[in-house]
Amino acid sequence: MIITIILNIVFSFGTAFLFALLFNSPKYLLTPAGIVGAIGWGAFQTGMMVNGSDVQSSFIGGLFIGVAGHMMSRKFFSPVILFIIPGIIPLVPGGTAYEAIKNLVLNDYHEALITMIKVALISSSIALGLLIADLLSKVYYKYKKHRQLNKVK
Repeated sequence: MIITIILNIVFSFGTAFLFALLFNSPKYLLTPAGIVGAIGWGAFQTGMMVNGSDVQSSFIGGLFIGVAGHMMSRKFFSPVILFIIPGIIPLVPGGTAYEAIKNLVLNDYHEALITMIKVALISSSIALGLLIADLLSKVYYKYKKHRQLNKVK
């Protein structure tokens, strides 16, 4: 089981790394983008082991991707989007969306609707996690800057 988890994290690193390469990110940012993707997938897997809910685990993964993306952005003096977009690729519910469309084509409307709602909930929870991470980082860095200014006086 632990080997499966480690392999999943390694493959999510590779996925984020290669998507950053595909999106023409600078070469020195490819590895940090891969690390952000691996952190997000690791958080998602941990959430799945703890509570088993796709929606809650996607929120946790999105939150961790947002926080890690902002940290990498500060460290490498680059826009945060260069880390977040490749980082969320492993979390995007593409297979579930495919199943929803397949059920729609096969005239299984009830199952298609249930699956589409699941896709919408997972996507929304990823977006909410990223939003909360963005807000937390802004509050933290404003507090840190304010504290440094008061220390100087």
